Amino acid sequence: MARYYAGGRVGIGLLLLLFPRRMAKGLWGATAAGSPAVMFFSRLVGARDAIIGAGTLAALQQEGGSGASAGVRPWMSYGAAADAFDAVATLLAYRHLPKRKRFALLSMAAGGAATGGYLMTSMVDDA
Repeated sequence: MARYYAGGRVGIGLLLLLFPRRMAKGLWGATAAGSPAVMFFSRLVGARDAIIGAGTLAALQQEGGSGASAGVRPWMSYGAAADAFDAVATLLAYRHLPKRKRFALLSMAAGGAATGGYLMTSMVDDA
């Protein structure tokens, strides 16, 4: 499950990096999508997510995919923390976000934080 979670993070990150306008249009609406600031932040978040996902996948590869936590748990915590902060930022900006999209944005961030937290805490220690 951690491998799919990390792979999804890499995929979404790369999409945000490579196609910021198209992704922003889906997330924020057509008006905001063309904004240089929105494209800038889309790329920032994309790079962050791709790096965290790639780090998690690399750690899983080193552990042999066994679910051992020595190198994987820190990467999972980075992803969960990033998603938790995204959820807080979404709550702080909630009333300013597009009405039809704000609950979905909050759900994605909170869901990512909860999933990452669950995976991080459910990993088996090697000791």
